[in-house]
Amino acid sequence: MLSEALVYPVRGEDREETLLVGAILVVTLGLLARLGVLAVLSLVPAVLLAGYAQSVFRATVESSGASAASADAPPRFGNVRTLAADGLRAVVVAVGYLSVPATVLVLTVGGASAGGRPESFGTTLFVFGAGTVVLFLSLGFAYLLPAALAGVARTRTLGAALDRGRLVRSARSGGYFVALVAAVVTSVVFAVALGSLAAFGRPGEVAALAGGFYALVVVARLVGRGVA
Repeated sequence: MLSEALVYPVRGEDREETLLVGAILVVTLGLLARLGVLAVLSLVPAVLLAGYAQSVFRATVESSGASAASADAPPRFGNVRTLAADGLRAVVVAVGYLSVPATVLVLTVGGASAGGRPESFGTTLFVFGAGTVVLFLSLGFAYLLPAALAGVARTRTLGAALDRGRLVRSARSGGYFVALVAAVVTSVVFAVALGSLAAFGRPGEVAALAGGFYALVVVARLVGRGVA
């Protein structure tokens, strides 16, 4: 699974064009994020990249896994409207999933810290217990988020993010667990490697940003395989 995902971004006849467009978007995202007030403009490439990741999810989940490598290749950057729509749905789902534990954390730990006596043993015990619950709640939502995103990618509807049947099947699947662990480990390795590359001045930073798109496609492929 891992070796297949690592070479997936360089499959197909349009690989150069796809990698170039993706790299340009990631570099643009990185540059705009540094512009202070204009950082809001970074939402445009961010949404398009999220939309492309969704298209990789969709292509991977719908693939039989037995097709030729040239046929089972990364999708091209297609219609900008379609990419933007897919990306916006992905952002909404991600924010929705991750905002639940964040809200619980604010209402419990934040409320206890503001309204109680921080030095009291009871308050300290409550904050510790609530923090532990929120941690596991966050891990649970984060674990199911890829399955929800894959469902939204396939159906292009937000309602698929709450499909209990799909989410339960994914949660119980050993293949899904292995794929997510592989995706997390791969993300860490890419982050360390690209971070080291970025230490070599401005050219290294640009190269690291461009490599970030390759990493995005590999991780999306791994997660898609797990959902499939």
